[in-house]
Amino acid sequence: MGACPKGLNAHHWIHHPDRLGYPLKRVGERGAGKWERVSWEEALDSIVARLQELAKQYGPESIAWAVHDLPFLRQGGYSRLVSATKGTWVDCAGFGDLASPAADFVTYGSPMCEIYTSLVKKPGTVLVWGANPAHTDYRRMGAIMDAKRNGAKVIVIDPRLSETARNADQCIQIRPGTDGALALGMINYIIQQHLQDEGFLIKYTIGPVLVRQDNGLLLRESDLVSDGSDKVFMVFDQNTGSPRPANAPGVKPALSAEYSISGTVCRPAFQMLADMASEYTLELVSSLTDISPDVIKQLAHEYATRKPAAIHRGWGMQRTFYGDLACRSISALAAITGNVNASRASRFVLNTRDFLMPAGWYNRIPIMLLYDAITEEKPIPIKAICFAGRNYVNQLPNRNRILHDILPRLELIIVCDLFMTETAKYADYMLPTASFLECVDLVAGGGPWLPHLQLQQRVIDPHYECRSDFEIASELGRRLGHSEYFDKSEEEYIKEILASGHPSVEGITLERLREGPIAPESTERPPEFKTPTGRIEFYSEKLKEFGQGLPVYLEPVESSRQEKGKLYPLSFISPHPRYRLHSTMSNVRELSKFEKEPFLQISAEDAQHRGISDNDVVTVFNDRGKVRLRAKVSQNIKQGVVAVTEGWWPEQYIEGHHNELTHEMINIAQQSTLGPNAALCDVLVEVQKKT
Repeated sequence: MGACPKGLNAHHWIHHPDRLGYPLKRVGERGAGKWERVSWEEALDSIVARLQELAKQYGPESIAWAVHDLPFLRQGGYSRLVSATKGTWVDCAGFGDLASPAADFVTYGSPMCEIYTSLVKKPGTVLVWGANPAHTDYRRMGAIMDAKRNGAKVIVIDPRLSETARNADQCIQIRPGTDGALALGMINYIIQQHLQDEGFLIKYTIGPVLVRQDNGLLLRESDLVSDGSDKVFMVFDQNTGSPRPANAPGVKPALSAEYSISGTVCRPAFQMLADMASEYTLELVSSLTDISPDVIKQLAHEYATRKPAAIHRGWGMQRTFYGDLACRSISALAAITGNVNASRASRFVLNTRDFLMPAGWYNRIPIMLLYDAITEEKPIPIKAICFAGRNYVNQLPNRNRILHDILPRLELIIVCDLFMTETAKYADYMLPTASFLECVDLVAGGGPWLPHLQLQQRVIDPHYECRSDFEIASELGRRLGHSEYFDKSEEEYIKEILASGHPSVEGITLERLREGPIAPESTERPPEFKTPTGRIEFYSEKLKEFGQGLPVYLEPVESSRQEKGKLYPLSFISPHPRYRLHSTMSNVRELSKFEKEPFLQISAEDAQHRGISDNDVVTVFNDRGKVRLRAKVSQNIKQGVVAVTEGWWPEQYIEGHHNELTHEMINIAQQSTLGPNAALCDVLVEVQKKT
């Protein structure tokens, strides 16, 4: 797929003429663009004095820190500071990346387990589901194309005919938000045709475990024996015709039927899944997804029979309100067919926790709960925020509420960044940070496609007076009276991170890392699922109170088939861009020649119905806001769906911003697992031509 255009143009971003070089203090109204250049000493001393005042008045937990994820020192400096001050750490994954981790936490016992279904050797079928790795993940796309060249059939499921889809064997254009229904329809067909992998179900999944029908709880040994364990789960043994522990030697668990155990009706979890899925006939799923019954049938049959089969699950489906349910359904589909690579990938085990939290745990709040934490002071009152590498105002949903209801309530806003981002415009203090070429750090691998551990070495001097994020956090920490947690050099802290004593880092030193990246040694590790049963769980006790013990299908929260669809009949999605990393690099002129301005992708049918021609200026609107931009009439997007790639800055639109259209509604079931997620692709709009 060639080299990444973002990487090729990173030097233009680093040497951009708009880089900030000096600390700034606001002297006008927030957002007015009036600043005074100040020294680092004045900026840091003033910030510390204000932080101390707020901590004394409202408590240290009222000060929040919303920080970039990687790498270690860049994030870790702030984490150490929050640990020392007992502030509040903002979990930022919920701005669109938390549905699948929440689903995986329920299903596998750990977040980020997509590799179980994607990292399949020599696949016969590859499903690319809600992803466009041709634009966003070149290594993954290379693996998919290698599989295709070796005979695998590659099928893309996406509302758009993306570049990935154009390189696939088949593209199935699905109605946004209905991925869970498609997975359940496939499960139903597979079970009807007896294509499930019963051996895998019995060995690795919750399938044979009995579920009490009176209260929805798993049947435990303690339910049957006075001194029995509540950690031992029961199956119905076909050899003895009685309940026995699931892992008892010689047991032959039943996967189906219904049993009366000591007067309590019980069914195996697989039977419950089969019963629920039986409602999702080909005809019903077709009506929900806009995919023909024959295509659904063929897809299910190929996935179950052209094995092993891989699923590359993207972020697209997860940015719907019930994205966690869709991901759980897809994992259930993989589990019943045995298309799960249950071996664990090799990785480095580092001294992470001690480095990040030297003074112990701190308060945490999901980013989607910041709205109420600021306006309602629930679950905790937030009065000040430091945004470090987080363009909150640009990237979070319901921009109008953020600007007019959220930011005005904050008594202090600090932004640490390279540019005057949309968030920085509303800061009280703006601290200029060094780029990744201007500071040292340790970078851990990003999953199986890039598992390396590498030293980020300083290549050039920092721009003007820019400082690394670690240096900024350290200076704040020392001034706040916590010097003991910031008394080493950056390289000394890297050595501390490496000193875990784990065999995976044996012999890895700073000197060796200077020579180049290091991949983990390949080791076969047995499956380990950290769920209550130690198995893949497509049935969840924890979620039964929400009616989601099984991964049921629920209609999108903003569905064109509901009342709101009469006013706003189009589904709006905001996929990842090719030439930006979210909002980063949106201002790089050398990349803008490939995509000069934002545009609305709209189908020819929807455009014709509204009298819209290619390149017309249109207004996209709903009851929350509007954005004005040019239309791109296309055959590559499903009718009833419109799209704008995310990350554009407000000044790049003719008027408004696409996140004026999005909402911040909270999925309380998902919140109960890992945290709520922004449903950025579960949005209804209407489009009008500007007259």
